[in-house]
Amino acid sequence: MRNLKTLGVLLGLLTGFALPNAQALETQLLDKNESTEIPRSNVPVFGQSLFQGAFKDQPFSGFNPDYRITVGDQINLQLWGAYSFSATLAVDPQGNIFVPEVGPVHVAGVKNGELNDFVLRHVKSVFKKNVRAYANLEASQPVKVFVTGYVKNPGLYNGYSSDSILYYLDSAGGIDRDSGSFIDVKVVRGDQLLQSVNLYNFLTKGSMPALQLRNGDTIVIGARNGAVSIEGAVQQAAEIEFNGPYTQLGEMLLVTKPDPQANFARITQVIDDQQQASYLPLEEALNTVLYPGARVELVRDNDIKSISVSVSGELDGPASYVLPYGATLEDLLSQLQYRGNADQSAVQLYRKSVAKKQRAALERSLDALQMEVLTRQPNTELEKGAQSENAAMIQKFIAEARKAHPRGQVVLANNPNAGTMLLEDGDRLVVPLKNSTVSVVGEVIFPTSLVFNARHTLENYIEMAGGFSNNANQDELVILHLDGTISRVKKRKFDNRLKDILRPGDEIMVMPEVRSSELQVTKDVTEILYRIAVGTAAVLSF
Repeated sequence: MRNLKTLGVLLGLLTGFALPNAQALETQLLDKNESTEIPRSNVPVFGQSLFQGAFKDQPFSGFNPDYRITVGDQINLQLWGAYSFSATLAVDPQGNIFVPEVGPVHVAGVKNGELNDFVLRHVKSVFKKNVRAYANLEASQPVKVFVTGYVKNPGLYNGYSSDSILYYLDSAGGIDRDSGSFIDVKVVRGDQLLQSVNLYNFLTKGSMPALQLRNGDTIVIGARNGAVSIEGAVQQAAEIEFNGPYTQLGEMLLVTKPDPQANFARITQVIDDQQQASYLPLEEALNTVLYPGARVELVRDNDIKSISVSVSGELDGPASYVLPYGATLEDLLSQLQYRGNADQSAVQLYRKSVAKKQRAALERSLDALQMEVLTRQPNTELEKGAQSENAAMIQKFIAEARKAHPRGQVVLANNPNAGTMLLEDGDRLVVPLKNSTVSVVGEVIFPTSLVFNARHTLENYIEMAGGFSNNANQDELVILHLDGTISRVKKRKFDNRLKDILRPGDEIMVMPEVRSSELQVTKDVTEILYRIAVGTAAVLSF
């Protein structure tokens, strides 16, 4: 428990608010000697199972109606009636077949589905009647196709013009797992691009362009651009490729479908040399921008086996830690690498579940105050006028107070058992820098930060901040300590040296004086002001 001897923990004190647009997880610049690369996932590359011999062992010799006859194809021709003939004719280099008594018929480029009618018309141009014809494509041209780029075995491979590019890729051993692209496949004829193919369309939709390859055509596999790993509660855990500098999680999930019960996403990635980790509801995470190398784990919130905790401040090492479910505060602290200027006595822990409770408590207080103001019945016309003015002022205060959003700080101070506290997924730990100043905020003339001096009293600090403003509560001051605890000091002690009560890094908070004709309203507003001030380290005017 060596880390906790310097902490000081009082479990149960819960404070802290944050700005509405604050990010869910802070990040920390990694030390230059630390690697910012996220370890590669062991999940398979999406599509790598395509190339296991299923295509190269089954060449495609059949034809669809849109197949166009080309040089080298074999056509079975039958003539009967007044003239009989039966033979298999090869399409010659000029694209013709020679029909006896008819002559050369140019069939290159004719669709397979139209071949019979096309040949029959030429036959009838000579045999006006009593001769019938039947033409059928029997075999396509044998071809040799180059396969190169990021494949396992680049080379020249035999096949037929009707074979798909999957046949030739499989013959070449498939796309290289570590460097080849499944979405950047090009078919080149001479110096011209014949077709660009994205194999994800075949994997997810069964869509494959119908290409007729020729001798000397080249299939080129490009280099992988970027990829992210998707695992956990998905139908197929995989490393998924994308084009461009970044993508979004929603686009990646169109490829590898999420489990219907998945409702959270844990995302880890490096952005601008900063390693970031976040744990977000799946709906919110769909628009998250993902950069190459990102790792995403979809989870069911009732099936969490590990938790992510972010750390920031005066630390070396990663900006987030993945710990087993049930890990304690001490488990995390024992892994931290503190810098020389770290203030280990003021470690701050922020928790989402606490923030929700704080928010609910604040809303209840504001609702009660609003009800009190709106339901009070004046006795005289004079009271009615005063109440109307007072109600407007309270309503304005309530509107401003609702903008405060809890941050959920769990204050740590002086409890030897604090290390046994269980961490929660999404917790955020901050280790501040050792401080040498004291801040004075709130209802003073010049809110400022001053160098700490043990000889100074609260009265001295207030004077150096220009003195109390006209709206200041001069009967009590609040001291917000760096570790999140608070001290309330009455007026009679303003000119005392506070020894250990006031410490470097503290904030002296001068609260506004609440002026209301109603005692209950004064008490309610004062309570809310103190709650917000302690949580946000700022004083809300009244």
